[in-house]
Amino acid sequence: MKRFQLSLILLVFLIPVKAQEFYGMTEKSIRAVMTKDFPGLLPDNMVRNDLYKYLKYYSKDDNETWLIFLDQRGRCNGVRITYSNNLYDAKIRELNVKYGNNKDGVWSYRIGVNMITVKVNRDTWFFTVTHERNYHM
Repeated sequence: MKRFQLSLILLVFLIPVKAQEFYGMTEKSIRAVMTKDFPGLLPDNMVRNDLYKYLKYYSKDDNETWLIFLDQRGRCNGVRITYSNNLYDAKIRELNVKYGNNKDGVWSYRIGVNMITVKVNRDTWFFTVTHERNYHM
């Protein structure tokens, strides 16, 4: 049992939140990265939305869903990842390691001239991690 728990903990830390790499990337590039770096996530090609263009990926166990939002040029302008609450503590630790200790569930990082804000919002059964460009600097 201890081996299983240790393996699970290591697995969570070896699957980093890489959403920041998507900002500004084309749809084709994002699909290639998702296939290579996130083989456990499946594309949901059945989604259609007349207002927003996005790519959707989900895990087989329904513990993780990614929405990668695209602008009019087909480039990423935001990512929202929904996780099951059983992953909350591990993902918060991961965000703290990657971006420094949080301030009220908010982190930030820079890509070129763009400042990206990461926000966590916890609900009863799930929580979301949202990466979006900060337009108010």
